[in-house]
Amino acid sequence: MFKQKPASQVPDDHSAQGAELQISDLPPRPEPVHPAAATGRGRVAAPAAKPSLISEGFAFKGDMKSDGSLTVDGAIHGDLVVRTLLIGATGVVDGSVKADSITVEGSLSGAVECKELMVGGRARVDGKLNYATIAIQRGGTIKGELKRA
Repeated sequence: MFKQKPASQVPDDHSAQGAELQISDLPPRPEPVHPAAATGRGRVAAPAAKPSLISEGFAFKGDMKSDGSLTVDGAIHGDLVVRTLLIGATGVVDGSVKADSITVEGSLSGAVECKELMVGGRARVDGKLNYATIAIQRGGTIKGELKRA
């Protein structure tokens, strides 16, 4: 069915009888790229940080910083720097907060700097708020100084 080429037509560089292959002779392997990290323009974005959770009944005192999201159903007393913050219905945050997006269903007090602030119907927010956009559901309570950036 297929015709075999005579041995005289096969190039010599494909016959490696008796030759040893060294690892240094191999081409370098490309680094694996996670599909979610590719930006499509030849650049690779850093993978997003995993979300963190402060559970109900858990109290934390101190400062926290994360490139990812944080959900608070317990209590945090300290300064936060996160990408997104969700304060659940049982959550309490007391301290300064810097974030891209903040959603409050529980209680937030202190200095706040964010791009987007969403206040739920049972939420209580008290402090100096600096934001780009704000949404307040009916029943949500805000007191303090509000400044649109």
